[in-house]
Amino acid sequence: MIIYLSIFLLFHFIVCANSGFTTTKLGPQPIWNATHTDQLRHDLLLNYDKFSRPAQHYNVTTVRFGMVIRHIEFNEFKSTLTVYAWLRMVWNDEKLKWDPSNYGNLSTLHLAEHELWQPDIYLYNSATSTAVNQFGNTHFLVYPDGKVLWVPPTQLTVLCGLDLKNWPFDKQECYMKFGSWTYSGDQIDLLHYDDNPEVGLELIIHNSEWEITKVSQTRSERYYSCCAESYPDITVNMTLTRISTSYKSIIVTPAFVVIILTMLSFGLPPQAGEKIILNACTALIVCLFTLYFTQKLPLMGAETPLIVMFYTSSLYIITFSMVGSVIVITLSRIRHSTSLPWVIKQPLTGKFGKLLRLDNYIDQTLTQNHGVMVEEMREHQGSEFDDGNSDDNHIIKSHLHQNKPNLQKDWILLAAAIDRISFVFYCLLFIVLSIVYSL
Repeated sequence: MIIYLSIFLLFHFIVCANSGFTTTKLGPQPIWNATHTDQLRHDLLLNYDKFSRPAQHYNVTTVRFGMVIRHIEFNEFKSTLTVYAWLRMVWNDEKLKWDPSNYGNLSTLHLAEHELWQPDIYLYNSATSTAVNQFGNTHFLVYPDGKVLWVPPTQLTVLCGLDLKNWPFDKQECYMKFGSWTYSGDQIDLLHYDDNPEVGLELIIHNSEWEITKVSQTRSERYYSCCAESYPDITVNMTLTRISTSYKSIIVTPAFVVIILTMLSFGLPPQAGEKIILNACTALIVCLFTLYFTQKLPLMGAETPLIVMFYTSSLYIITFSMVGSVIVITLSRIRHSTSLPWVIKQPLTGKFGKLLRLDNYIDQTLTQNHGVMVEEMREHQGSEFDDGNSDDNHIIKSHLHQNKPNLQKDWILLAAAIDRISFVFYCLLFIVLSIVYSL
């Protein structure tokens, strides 16, 4: 029986061997058709430790850093600048080298960002997080000599000190400082990409309010009190200029209108009550602009913008102008029982009055004075030919005093003189303010 069983197994083995069937080998061999990329990834990453710097501890890993700016956003209320850019970093990974001839001449390998070691390049003056924030998990490009290229799109938000003194014609200086957070210069050395310190602007999408007028990239080494080793960093300095074309029509033009309206109030007649209305409307315009400034500018700042100082100074000037208008209207409208003092009247009717262009008011005053003199002469003549009748003499004098012209023209002359002097004074004052606040 054993003999028959042995013959059967031997026959079965011979038949299976001649039929061409093979057994499947289980283990690390995949059940699909593996490519050269699969084999290379398996060989490189089988025992790869992404948390270990890919060099001996006594060797330096050189990281070359570059940047291409795509877009910028400025938040004046938070004093932050947001830069959308593409970073470029290149370094050598000694654990990722291979011979292309052993892998079908494969010259480039794409690896995910979580699979490899990457330098901890941080933004030192970040306003949100010091890490390089990515829009997505961008891959690395690895080459046979161990060169690793990483081009992540980033959104960088940095703190930027504002100087709003010349707003809206201001320039802002901001910078971004990059460096390794934990490695010293003996372990990671940070250099310019391709030894080129320039920052790329060829792909920039222009901002509607800000323009990058100057950008530079500098490398420096700093020693801290905690450590004896140096820490290299790369600083990107940017000069931003505000595009103020629209502000010229929104802010600067109304400033000239405020000046003109304020000066026009002195050109109205002294009795005109429209002076108060004109000054009130001008003050309302200035108040509306101050509210506009509170919406456009941060309330807390190192310096107040000059244009805001000009508007607030104009509001003070308009207020004093309104007070002067009230005084002028009061002098010209109220009935005065006393004549204008001769010390004031004489220069106003003389050369000083002509210098102030008060000829019309001077003629009216002289005509009034001539009428008063005629009435006084008539009164004097009537007293000489008085026949002694006291009752008739009293009636005549009372009638003459009733017809005596009033002294209002003299006070109107004074009010007009105050208007002309105020016009010259405020004109000079606005010129001084315009020069001071435009420097």
